[in-house]
Amino acid sequence: MRIDSEVIVVGAGLVGAACAARLALEGREVLLLDMQAPGLGASFGNAGHVATEQLIPLANPRVIRDSWRYLLAADSPLVLRMAYLLPILPWLARFVLAARPGALARGVAALMALQRTSSDDLRELLQACDLAPLLSLDGYLRVWESDAGARAARRQAAEVAAHGIRSEPMPAQAIHAEAPALSADVSGGLCFPDTGHVSDPHAVCTGLVAALQRQAGRVQRARVLELYQEGRGPVRLTQAHGPALHARQVLVCAGAWSRPLARSLGYRVPLDTERGYHITVPWPGAGEPGAGAIAMRRPIASTERSVIMTPMSVGLRMTGTVEFGGMHLPPDPRRYALLRRQMQALVPGLHTGAASTWMGFRPSLPDHLPVMGAAPRHRGVFFAFGHQHLGLTLSGVTARIMGALMQERASGVDLSAYRIDRF
Repeated sequence: MRIDSEVIVVGAGLVGAACAARLALEGREVLLLDMQAPGLGASFGNAGHVATEQLIPLANPRVIRDSWRYLLAADSPLVLRMAYLLPILPWLARFVLAARPGALARGVAALMALQRTSSDDLRELLQACDLAPLLSLDGYLRVWESDAGARAARRQAAEVAAHGIRSEPMPAQAIHAEAPALSADVSGGLCFPDTGHVSDPHAVCTGLVAALQRQAGRVQRARVLELYQEGRGPVRLTQAHGPALHARQVLVCAGAWSRPLARSLGYRVPLDTERGYHITVPWPGAGEPGAGAIAMRRPIASTERSVIMTPMSVGLRMTGTVEFGGMHLPPDPRRYALLRRQMQALVPGLHTGAASTWMGFRPSLPDHLPVMGAAPRHRGVFFAFGHQHLGLTLSGVTARIMGALMQERASGVDLSAYRIDRF
């Protein structure tokens, strides 16, 4: 049987591109497949925040308790589209189960196991791929505008401090000195110094792909419909167009599109999507009004507004809304309008008329842990998908772990919490 590549990676988002680049750097023959150009899925809309402080899964008692207040509110940061209520009910039921104390503790421990080295792994990978200038590890600010916001931010910081995450008080004067265009209503904040951001997530993704190609790796547009393996032989990938491909090892990193590929091998996984929205306002040109005033050097998150602004090479990007609505409903224009209002409130006078908009599908499991590891019943098949909001943050550590696993080396991480059959 013809072998088209020793390794085929399905999915050219941040996780797939990172894994493919890492394998190629270690001398493997790699073919990277995606149905569109690299980095144009969920990775394109990434907030750019290297969120090493995020250890508490969305499935937690506070979110469950408060969900009735905002799931159906039009201006809420977390929304459920009514047209998608019935399809997502089984996922929501598992989500509630994952918020139980024992399950939540296991989820926090599993995220900690990945976050422990995520920043170092990302930095090392980007350095190896000549992408170090895109990464800044100088922290982010979480600000507030009210006493209630201050209490909420401090409570969240205390939760993660119990797991070793540092934060430092940031008085209003220091915040406004760093970001002079920020609203005068911002009255204080916290700095999380061990986090960071990238200047352009799409550039990171395409840069990883370029590094793969420098190592003689190949990239091909292909829509993979199903996987098949007979016995312990090569893995066959059926394409929507073109002949089947064969590889000794296949790594599925197809994000929100991973579920049917896993199902074709008999693995049923409750993967759904959190539809993410962003707006990106281009920087004013030299000499234009406000060109110097809106300078920001690192991300700023608003506690009350549940949004984050990240300065990027392409402009000032704001993200922060989560919508449960599946993959077929059109974007809700009210989400873009909400982000515009929030940005104008935080940066008064900023014109958002030229802002670009985006909506994409973050792959999410009910327990908010990714699927990572070897297929239990198919030698040569591996999975790395479902990283929800942490695709950029966990791309480096995922690449290191999967590279070790696919070459039968110890990764230093117990992968039982991320098994595809854990449900």
